[in-house]
Parts: sequence; C-alpha cells; structure tokens
Amino acid sequence: MDPRCFCTIITRSHLSWALALVDSVRQFDRALPFCILVTDTETMEPGAIGPIEGVEVLFLKDVAKTGLGRDIATKYADKPDELRWSLKPVLMLHLHQRYTKVIYGDCDLHFFNDPGSLWHELDDADMLLSPHFRSGRATVDRANFAELFVGGLYNGGFVASTHRASAPLTRWAENCLEVCVKDLSKGQYVDQTHLNLLPIYFDRIKVIKHRGCNVANWNMVECRRERSSAGEVLINGVFPIIFIHFTRSTIDGIVSGVDGLLMEHVSILRDRLLAHGSGKDIILAAKERLARKAEAIVERGFFERGIRYMVRKVRRS
Repeated sequence: MDPRCFCTIITRSHLSWALALVDSVRQFDRALPFCILVTDTETMEPGAIGPIEGVEVLFLKDVAKTGLGRDIATKYADKPDELRWSLKPVLMLHLHQRYTKVIYGDCDLHFFNDPGSLWHELDDADMLLSPHFRSGRATVDRANFAELFVGGLYNGGFVASTHRASAPLTRWAENCLEVCVKDLSKGQYVDQTHLNLLPIYFDRIKVIKHRGCNVANWNMVECRRERSSAGEVLINGVFPIIFIHFTRSTIDGIVSGVDGLLMEHVSILRDRLLAHGSGKDIILAAKERLARKAEAIVERGFFERGIRYMVRKVRRS
C-alpha cells in the first residue's frame, strides 16, 4: 500500500482551482500523488491536466458502483452540491484501498508552508479535523460565535485520515446519505455538522491546533494576522500560514483591505489560476463585487431617506 495521497472533488468548471491546489501542495512534495474526482462528466479531454505528472482523475462511475457511493449518487443525482459534499468520505474510503494516509481538501484551499506536519499527525491519530476557530467569546464576535452552534465546530473543507478510519468515514457517509441539508434552525449544515459527532463516538480523532491551518475570514478574531520583523505574515505572531481557505467571502475581505495582510497570498493564487486556464481574475472579480455592493448600499440609503421624507410629509399634511 502506498503511503499518502491528497484528493479533492470538483465539477469540470473548477479544474483550474484543483490544478492550482496541486501546485501549492507539490511545491513542498514534488512526488505526492494527487487525485481529482470530477462529478459532472465521465470524460476529460486529452491534455486537460497538462504536463503535471502523478495526478489521477476519477469520475463518478469510479466511486459509485456499489454501496454508499452508489446510494449517494442516486439520491443526489439532481443536487450537484449535495453530491460533492457527501462524496468526500466515499472518495477517501475508495483511496484507502491503495493509500495508508489520505488528505481531502476543497479545491479553494491553497498551501503556503510545508504541510508535512499534518501527515505526521496521522501517525498518532486515525483522523484529523480542522476547527473553524471562530470566536469562542460571545462578547467579542457574536455572529461567528453563534455560527459554531449551527454551522459546525469543524470545517468540512479539510479532513485527513488513515486506512484505520473506515468506521468514522463510513458513519460520516451514512449520515450524509440520510441528511445533507442547510437548515440552521436544526443545526444542520450539509456534510459539515456531522463531523461534530466523530470525536465523541470514535477514538483517535484528533483536532488540529495549529492556527495557521484553514485561515479564512471567519477566524480573524482568534487567528490574528501579524507581520513579523522578517516580513512574514504569522498567525497570532507565532504560527506560519500552512493553508488559506479562499472562499469568496475570504477573497472579498482580503481585496477590500479588511484582511489586507493576505493580499500577497491571494495574488499567488490568482496567478496560478490564470496559468491553469482560468478565465477569471479573482482579484478583479472581487473588486467588481465590492463596487456593486457599495453602489447597492448607496442606492438603498437614498431610497430609505426618500421613504422617511415621504412619511414626514404625509404626517405634516
């Protein structure tokens, strides 16, 4: 059995994101096997991957022939998002037939320091879970504090496991098959909130404590960005950034200047995406989104002031 494999799940439209993720991981480990599961097509045109070696492309038929994979593919055939989310543990179980250690990462992750320590964490654990690190103090950031109770303690965009984790991975997949919905009133957030249960019902589930993992807009309070005297951006002045989760809101926060210390990082991602054929400059797209939001706020302000004026006029008449 081979020792390690990194994997992600995408639709064909996000191939450039997956290949940028490959680049970010491979800069630290040139020979690391990488698997991309594409869920909305059964073929890939010749040359789509380019000259990158050691990247395996799987399709839905490869992981959904029998068992949980087949059942999930059937249930969520018309729900592409739920399909991708629910297939994470299925893909990891599939890869554990060949690999001792597997890391799953969403395609919008990007690595900036060596993730070797995460592989080593699996020497003493069967699974690794990545906390959101939203504010744990209600008086400091009430919105993110509240999200912990409805959106999940752990982020479903990064999960690592060994071949010994068959039971918790299977439970995760079974629960995704049964319920994979966004219903915050019931504490359900697709595949993610199911992860809350795993450390309770299974042993050897380890929580990552490195604050430089899964850096995103939701953890700015608990994971402060600080520039060191050497010019490196550190988290809480101590932790180097291992990987950033570049959700749209994270990118918008960086480009707006709210999280401006990460601008150099999003620029690296932008350049890699363009190099792999992305038709969109993510920094320019964020600027356009922010401009539209600003215009909408101004227009809403004019509208609300107009309403107040009309109300006062009616009252005086």
